Amino acid sequence: MEDYIRELLERYQYSEEVKEIAAFRVLFGGEDPKQVMQEFGIHSIYTLNHWVAAYRKRIDQGLISLPPMHKKQKQNSAALQQRNKDLERALQDANLMILALNTMIDVAEKDFKISIRKKRGTKQS
Repeated sequence: MEDYIRELLERYQYSEEVKEIAAFRVLFGGEDPKQVMQEFGIHSIYTLNHWVAAYRKRIDQGLISLPPMHKKQKQNSAALQQRNKDLERALQDANLMILALNTMIDVAEKDFKISIRKKRGTKQS
């Protein structure tokens, strides 16, 4: 029984590279998930959907930048609208991060009385 379980675990383990490539091709390549599953030997559509969701989450968190669109995608208005929404969300997240970092610096300068930001007009030695 242990050998059977070990064999199943080994058969259904995929490298991070395979996960990323498969998710990328479904998200940005516009490829059919079933075709990607067959090509990589992925055992379940749920597995691939999980990878796609995880990849999308990493993009939303700013860990991965959005890749450039292909010529075919640029001609598709639905793809352009989705890309616009994705870029607007990324910009909103970036602005929120900037606000949070600036607030953190302000609090640190006030509470710890440490000059963190470079003051304008000061000489560099």
